[in-house]
Amino acid sequence: MSKIPTLPFTALLFLSAAQAQSMDYGAIEQLFGEPATTSATGSPQRATDVPANLTILTRDDIRRSGARDIPGVLRHVVGVDVLEWANDNYDVSARGYNQAYSARTLVLVDGRQVYVDSFGFTPWNALPVELGAIRQIEVVKGPNAALFGFNAVAGVINIITDNPRYDNHNSATLRVGSQNLVDASGAVRFGLGQDVFMRLSGGYRSDKPFGTANPLPIDGAPRPKNDRLALDADAVIRLAQDVEFDLEASHSEASQSEVSGGYKLQTSDYATNAILGRLTADTDWGLVKLAAYGNWFAWTRAVAPGIVAPRLMNAMQVVQAEDVFSPAPDHTIRLAAEYRHNEISPRDLGNGSAAFDAESASAMWAWQIAPALSLTNALRFDSVSYSSKLGAPAHTGLPVLSGPPLRLDQWSFNSGLVWTATSADTVRLIASRGVQLPNLVQVWDAAFGMGPGMRLRLHPSSVTNFEALWNRRFASLDTSLQLAVFHQMTDDVLSTGSGTIDISGQPGMAPVNVGSSQATGIEVGLDGHLAEAWTWSVSYRYEIINDDYVRGLVRTDLVNYQDTTPQHVVKAGLGWSSGSWEANAFLHYQSESAGLRRVGLFRVLVPVQPFATVDARLGYRLTDRLTLAISGRDLFNAQQQQTSGPDVQRQFFVSLGFDM
Repeated sequence: MSKIPTLPFTALLFLSAAQAQSMDYGAIEQLFGEPATTSATGSPQRATDVPANLTILTRDDIRRSGARDIPGVLRHVVGVDVLEWANDNYDVSARGYNQAYSARTLVLVDGRQVYVDSFGFTPWNALPVELGAIRQIEVVKGPNAALFGFNAVAGVINIITDNPRYDNHNSATLRVGSQNLVDASGAVRFGLGQDVFMRLSGGYRSDKPFGTANPLPIDGAPRPKNDRLALDADAVIRLAQDVEFDLEASHSEASQSEVSGGYKLQTSDYATNAILGRLTADTDWGLVKLAAYGNWFAWTRAVAPGIVAPRLMNAMQVVQAEDVFSPAPDHTIRLAAEYRHNEISPRDLGNGSAAFDAESASAMWAWQIAPALSLTNALRFDSVSYSSKLGAPAHTGLPVLSGPPLRLDQWSFNSGLVWTATSADTVRLIASRGVQLPNLVQVWDAAFGMGPGMRLRLHPSSVTNFEALWNRRFASLDTSLQLAVFHQMTDDVLSTGSGTIDISGQPGMAPVNVGSSQATGIEVGLDGHLAEAWTWSVSYRYEIINDDYVRGLVRTDLVNYQDTTPQHVVKAGLGWSSGSWEANAFLHYQSESAGLRRVGLFRVLVPVQPFATVDARLGYRLTDRLTLAISGRDLFNAQQQQTSGPDVQRQFFVSLGFDM
């Protein structure tokens, strides 16, 4: 049994835990002979050596998926649930627990949080990242707040783009198709001298919403088409041999039909801006990283002409410090501290606002106990103080009042034991706890109408997970197996409140903690090669969720996990390549479930029958750099019910892609 190769500490330069932008992934892949990550511990690792359940999707996986957006790529991953509510409108979660405006999955782009704390969701269509600029996507299942940060309770989607210093990659894609789709994107990398490297990327997409019958109430004024525009600029500056500075700025705009957290069909306009600076230095005290970034998010709902549109602004500023060092050859320690301020201000509610200030500290210790055995422990402490100014529309003449304060002190942890039993077998035992904080709209809704001196009684949800994984490589069959068994407990489940900024003060509109939920399941996945031309994969998940709510609370109609999560999910893929041709097909099947639908002030369950979908892509390489492909989604159904919202429609598109 040979020891798994590791890098000396000096090679940890420009590596970090959740901020892996300054890493030479090409060099790490050459070292391991396969895709690798530093996201969990700060040290290069294979996916099967990470003390968490992590899957790496490579650039080839993204291309061959035939997808035109990130959720389209993720829907083929075992254990990942994607709800497609409308064209360009998705919610993504892991192992069920997926509903409109899903709040349990932390999404990062090059270490910067793109999860929005206003409604507690990820606006996937507004992310300022193009598929052609992505080097790999890391999917982490289970609570991982101690390793990755706030709200990583169901999992983490860690999107890593090309590093302009190390990845000399340029791309452009033109795509047209059904639903009047027009989609153009590109990314270009260039250097300025020997020490400055830049990447510019951007894209524009326009298409029509699905035209199927709408079972949901309509809020506002639907528009005839969706639009998306995104721009991103990233620079890496080498200040000295061991010192590097990253600077990134991005902007995006998106208008789309969507299903809101209140289960209404609406047209929302999103605008995002972000700027990030990060200094990384290899010092005598370890790999030191200082980072600061700001996110600005604006949401506006389309309304009838002559009516002032509701608008919500969300501004977040984050400062982070981190040190990764190795006090002994078999020990790696990471210490980190963070401060963040996050605030929302509704335009139509005078000077009202809700905000939180958070101070966080974390520590991780990775110990290589023996060549075949490692233990990683991580601990994180968050101290969060919420405040609110309860404004009201100007025409009411009501004053701005200070809302009741709320302070939350919470611990999260991750612990993983990894045993390389044989050259073909790896066993991982994982225990973890993560915390889902109340989002700022929930705090606003809970605070409104409460008198001075009253105390908010809103607790964060905590998710505790126990998991065992076995990876087996069958070399003679060129096949890999992963088997995972998990048990997950969620305490203090949060209802979603009114699903919008609420100023009614009506009883029952405010969010509350409604009880607990438990999930037990098994995931098994097989993948491999047949001869040289064929690849294949198949996976199965069985999961049982039991909700235990205080039924006397009127807000329990807003959260239902045991009925909305299918017990059986099967995914399969088949790929072929020969010469200039490549083809891929993907099957998704899930058993009967249900979905929430708004009826008046309440949500009711509606059945979602078992369904199967097939996606496919056929590509032909015209030249070494130019590829023509045709892709289709939901090929065998013109329209199909997959959620409690509008039916999903079949889609076709043709793309011309350039890579060099």
